[in-house]
Amino acid sequence: MKKENNVKFEKNAGKKKKSFLRTNGLTLSSVFFNLKKLFLPWVITAALSAGIIVGSQVFISPDVDALSAVISFNYDGIEKGLDPNNCEFDVNIIKNDSIISEALSIEGLSADILDSVQKGLFIDGLVSSEAVKAVTERSSMYTSSSISWTAAIENTSYHPTQYKVSFNYTETGLTGDQAASLLNRILECYSSHFIETYGYSETIANSVLSVDFDNYDYLIALDMYSTKLDSLADYIDSLSADDPSQFRSEKTGYSFSDISNAVSMLRTVDIDTLVSYILNNCAISDKDMILSYYNYRINNLERYKTSAEERLKSIEDSIKAYKKDAVVIYNNDGTGTSSVSETSDAYDNMFQQKLYYQNVISSYDVSITNFKDRVESIKKLSGSAANEHKVYVDERIAALTEKTAALTDSLKITADEYFENEKFSHAISVISPAEYSFVNFIKSVVNESMRLLVIAELLLLTIYLFISITACLGKLPIRKNDKSKAKS
Repeated sequence: MKKENNVKFEKNAGKKKKSFLRTNGLTLSSVFFNLKKLFLPWVITAALSAGIIVGSQVFISPDVDALSAVISFNYDGIEKGLDPNNCEFDVNIIKNDSIISEALSIEGLSADILDSVQKGLFIDGLVSSEAVKAVTERSSMYTSSSISWTAAIENTSYHPTQYKVSFNYTETGLTGDQAASLLNRILECYSSHFIETYGYSETIANSVLSVDFDNYDYLIALDMYSTKLDSLADYIDSLSADDPSQFRSEKTGYSFSDISNAVSMLRTVDIDTLVSYILNNCAISDKDMILSYYNYRINNLERYKTSAEERLKSIEDSIKAYKKDAVVIYNNDGTGTSSVSETSDAYDNMFQQKLYYQNVISSYDVSITNFKDRVESIKKLSGSAANEHKVYVDERIAALTEKTAALTDSLKITADEYFENEKFSHAISVISPAEYSFVNFIKSVVNESMRLLVIAELLLLTIYLFISITACLGKLPIRKNDKSKAKS
């Protein structure tokens, strides 16, 4: 029995147990064998590490609880980084206190989280691939023959027309659905704020109705009223000039031209008729004060006119001395040449200034003549106005303010409809509203984990390859059970 056991032991000792990995030299078959043997442990390790990294981001990363929406702007000037008033565009107004407060109120949320909402909002401009290509292609600056070098540099500038608005709601205490609804509401309130800011301006209309007839003489108050109506008419004309389609309101039935004509009627008919009545019936509280006022206005206007005339003369002299750029054209046979003067922005600007100052001087002449006529009329007045004349003037002034109020109301309705449905109908659009879902949450977690995942997986892949190759060279330590058997 003992002898049989000794024989078995010698047979087993003589047999060399096969190793888990091949260590018989660096060959292609040995490497593939080791890779195959280690593939399942590598997959399990990689999956476990990915799960640990992704799971840890839920508790560690502050950007996991983040929603986003994409807002697009489409109006003249945005591609140059300008707002509708040709000033620098500031998209961060989306985070304005009043806008967020309005959104919180509409959503029925507490105003106490306003600061945390502001801190959680992040706005980034989106640049299209075409724009990136245009900006990065600098070679055109040196090879283009059709434009100057400075113009080529100018063409490489780019301002985004789309922005990504991200909202990290971790500190707000809101749920994902509440945060998504709030972000969409903020963008909606911003759109309304945009139209209010760059749309109809109520300031000019309100200034007309703010004239106080109780604290000024009738003539002085009516002069102020007429001046403010002139400003209102200029504003309406600017709206009309910017409206090539001649928009007509469905609510009021008016166009801007109609309202401008109505304002002109107030100035040329209502006010002028009332002024004539006041002068003919001596409805003046203090004759000497009125004369002093008109003489002061005449002196001021004459000074302004003199200054404008000097400016006009300087512009006319510059126009006479200015020489346009000339382009010399050679004939194909070389027998002669001809020249053509090119248009110049500088020359055109001077010509526009000339027309402007001519109009200004003309308006000064009209005002000076008008005031001088009033002075002569007032000097001829004697006595004081009867009470019924003052009552009539008060009634006409009340009717004038009622007409103006009705007109400005129609203007506001027409302008609001124009800006909302015509000019700014596509100025702002939310092309990708915020939306919360479990799938989006998982995507956000994965996106935040991506960098660590790539690093970890590359590291594990390196270790996987390293062990497989090193084992072929026999550099790995021998397993403990193989070593003990070898000693036996």
